[in-house]
Amino acid sequence: MNARLEMRQTYAQIGMDSSRPHIEQKQAPAELSIEQPRGRLEIETQAAVLEIDSSRAWSEIGRVPPLESGKNFAEAAKQAGREGTSRMAAEGDQLMRIENGGNAVSRIAKSYTTPPAEVTQFGFTPRSLDRVKINYTPAEVRVNYTAERPRIDVKVNRPELTSAPWTTDIYLRQKNQLDMWPVGGIYDGKG
Repeated sequence: MNARLEMRQTYAQIGMDSSRPHIEQKQAPAELSIEQPRGRLEIETQAAVLEIDSSRAWSEIGRVPPLESGKNFAEAAKQAGREGTSRMAAEGDQLMRIENGGNAVSRIAKSYTTPPAEVTQFGFTPRSLDRVKINYTPAEVRVNYTAERPRIDVKVNRPELTSAPWTTDIYLRQKNQLDMWPVGGIYDGKG
């Protein structure tokens, strides 16, 4: 009697255990240094100048500097000398012709004893504002500014990475196996 043989086969199975690594990252902040030098400010000032020349106004009231006063007196003395000389010459001519009559001696004597009439004038001193010269030169201000650039220094710190190696364990989870048994008869092992 022939028997039927049944078989059951189990395949081998491989198992894998992986451990995914944990990565740690650290990064120190960058080091930043900023230095701002001061700018240079230069200010140059030329002072204002006010010039007032009132010498003409002072001379109108008779107050003149000594040198000018001496010059004026010398000129007046020369003029008085010229006038006196001409007057003396005219008086000499009159006295030369005394024989012609006309009372020359009394006329000449009278001119020396009767002073000229004084003339009084009212007015303002100085007579006008153009007697005082005013000259004004405004001040000059020169400003020069030189800016300085900031000095920036940056030191970047690299990140620090720490990680464990990735590991994988491979093992035999199930062995292969072949099971056989006879079904419905006697199995004699010969076939």
